[in-house]
Amino acid sequence: MERRYKKIVCGMGAIALLNGLTFFTHTVVAHAVDVISNVAKDPADIPGRISRSCPKTVTVNLVAKEVVADLAPGKKFWFWTFAEKKGDTVGPATVPGPMVRVMEGDTVVINLTNDLHNEEPHNLDFHAGFGAMLMDIEPGETDTLTFKAKREGAYIYHCGAEGMPWEHVAYGMYGLIVVEPKGGLSRVDKEFYIGQGEWYIKPGIEDHPHIRGYSLDEDKALAEHPDYFTFNGHTQALMDPSIYGNAITVNQGDKVRLFFVAGGPNIGSNFHIIGQIFDKFYPGHRRDFIRNEETAYIPPGSAAVFEFKALATGDFLIVDHALFRVPKGAGGLLHVK
Repeated sequence: MERRYKKIVCGMGAIALLNGLTFFTHTVVAHAVDVISNVAKDPADIPGRISRSCPKTVTVNLVAKEVVADLAPGKKFWFWTFAEKKGDTVGPATVPGPMVRVMEGDTVVINLTNDLHNEEPHNLDFHAGFGAMLMDIEPGETDTLTFKAKREGAYIYHCGAEGMPWEHVAYGMYGLIVVEPKGGLSRVDKEFYIGQGEWYIKPGIEDHPHIRGYSLDEDKALAEHPDYFTFNGHTQALMDPSIYGNAITVNQGDKVRLFFVAGGPNIGSNFHIIGQIFDKFYPGHRRDFIRNEETAYIPPGSAAVFEFKALATGDFLIVDHALFRVPKGAGGLLHVK
């Protein structure tokens, strides 16, 4: 399967008549792309908990942003991402995308801008809403998705443009929305946000051939043979202290809540924290939680919530318990002081 992509026609040249034939000459160029260090998502960068009981309109401004960044040490990849715009400032491009937090009964307004310098059309599919999908928009365009948050729980959102959601998710376009009950979730001491995905790569970025890097290998993806796994967009995002290896730090006795999204595109997560037992695991409604879970499966294209109490001090490995995925990148650290 060949990836569809477009180039931008930036100028028209002479029209020549030769032997009765008309020839149009034009210049075709690719847009410039930002090259950044990484798209790692800070697991502590999440909205505050809901503390109200009356529904309201919640507006979130997202920007689809294509960048080149490190996927693993020495491996630059062409990511397609989401960023959040607040006022005139566009935040970092990350995988997973910004976490959205609303309450059951809220009207959710998502403004999506496809960055002018992108190559691809993009859109939105929010699993938290009935029919909550936005049609494709081209680079430079903005469109609005509005839906009612009727069912509480944690859900994925992702891009599904061009009728090929597998491609856009495989490049990194997914995030999490949590719909809290009226009054909000119970209070805890710390909350964190983790997203897992797998990556199928090949040398070369066809829309940016002047940049040495990698892009999606669709043959590997079709065969489900990933090169890497990541928590939060980089193989070392939650391990390396220079990225976010120290971000998931709590005190002994803290009640901890994790919001987790499995982007896939093909493979779910067997989520486990060594040395911990999850007091509550709820992949759907919070009242239907599972108690005393050790390892929990989250399918690709799904999200869940975990709660536990940090009873022992130490540094504990966060893993996908299909353990040969850990040396491919599915690892992180929980620090309990």
